[in-house]
Amino acid sequence: MKNKKKWIAVAVLAVILILVSMFWYYSYVTQDQVAERNAAIIKAKQSGGLVSTTRTWKSVWSQVYWVVQGKNAQNENIMVWVPFQKVEGQPNVPAADNSGIHTELLKNGVDEEKMKAIIQQQLPDAEIVSLQPSVFNGEYVWQLFYNDGSHHNYTFYRFSDGGSTGVKYTLPNY
Repeated sequence: MKNKKKWIAVAVLAVILILVSMFWYYSYVTQDQVAERNAAIIKAKQSGGLVSTTRTWKSVWSQVYWVVQGKNAQNENIMVWVPFQKVEGQPNVPAADNSGIHTELLKNGVDEEKMKAIIQQQLPDAEIVSLQPSVFNGEYVWQLFYNDGSHHNYTFYRFSDGGSTGVKYTLPNY
């Protein structure tokens, strides 16, 4: 009986040790991502008029942007695009000057739910894999990654009016 209790205690201790190790590993692996997100939120509050944060997205196309959604001092919903630059051996950091930071009232653009409705109307058979705000060719857009049944595709819709940019990238099958 004592031997059985001993093995149960060892098994419980081993499970706890494995869970703690997995948490530490996850924290280690995501620390750069968390540091970038936190830096984007701070920069959006300092230079973009953000007061509170609702959601964040990381956009990587030709340049890294973090897009922060939240509220401004007037309690209006806003989106703030914060450009980042690569620093060798460190997480990406916000661009040094504030010229690349762009703030837009959500009411002056198309929010995520309206964008999904537009997509469903234009691409009724598309399975949306991800939809996120981004910057494409210097324009603030919604970046759509979707499956049309035969391929995965990227396409872009203007944030300002939800209109298509006319650019579509089809990924090869693998």
